Amino acid sequence: MEGSYNYAQHIQETFLPDDHYIRECFPDSFILFKPKDIVSGDFYFFSKQGDLNIFAAADCTGHGIPGALLSTLGYGIIDQAVNEIKLTDPSEILHHLYSKIHRFLRRDTEVDGISDDMDIILCILDTRTSILSYSGVKNSLYHFSKGRLVEHHANNIIDDCNEDDKCKFISEKITLEPGDSIYISSDGFVDQFGGKSHKKYQTGRFKCFLQTIVEYSMPEQCEKLFEEIELWREENGEDQTDDILVIGIRI
Repeated sequence: MEGSYNYAQHIQETFLPDDHYIRECFPDSFILFKPKDIVSGDFYFFSKQGDLNIFAAADCTGHGIPGALLSTLGYGIIDQAVNEIKLTDPSEILHHLYSKIHRFLRRDTEVDGISDDMDIILCILDTRTSILSYSGVKNSLYHFSKGRLVEHHANNIIDDCNEDDKCKFISEKITLEPGDSIYISSDGFVDQFGGKSHKKYQTGRFKCFLQTIVEYSMPEQCEKLFEEIELWREENGEDQTDDILVIGIRI
C-alpha cells in the first residue's frame, strides 16, 4: 500500500507544473501545496500562451487516492482546453471542463450520499494590458491593491451543467497595477479545524492574515501561511482536515 501511494504521488508530481515553469509564468509567486494523504484532490494549473498567462486552483471532491483520480481527470481536460483547443476565455475553458467532466462523474447522491464534482477558480492574465480575466465555481479570488483586499466571489453555478450546453459560464475582468497581489486557493486552509475551541479557520481570519503578510516577499508569505495553519492545527492537536492549496502572485 505504501508503495502504491508513493508511485501515485510520483505520477501526480509529474503532471503538475514544476517550480521552474511557474517562475517563467510568474517570477514573483508562491504555491503552498500540502496534501492530506500523500496525493491530493487539489491541483494547480499554469500555462503560458504568448502574452497570456493562464492559471487555476481546483478542489476535487475527496482527498487521497479518490481525490487524486478526479484531479488527474480535471487537469487533463483543462490542459486539452488550453494547450490543444487553444481556448483563451475563462468561461469557455470552464464550460469545456464541466461539460466533459460530468460525462464521467456521478453527481447525484441517491446511491451513496456522495456528489462527485470540482470547485475551481481559473484566471487569465494578459501581460500586455495587465487585465486579469477570471471565472470560478465556489472558490474566490482575493485581490490586494493599494492597501485594500477585495474578495471576488465565484460567479457561476453548475447545477444544470451537462453536455447539452445548458450551463452558461461568465467571466469577469480586473485591471491590475504593478505591485498588486492575487491569491487563489481551495477551501482546505479556511476549513482546517484547530484553535482552542475546535473551530474552522474561516475565510474572515484568512483575509485578515493575508493583510498582515502582504508586504513580505512571496516566499516569506508562503512560509508564514504554512506556519499559521500548522500553529492553528496543533493548538488542539488536530489532524489535517483536507488538502491545502494556496497560490499567491505579485504583479
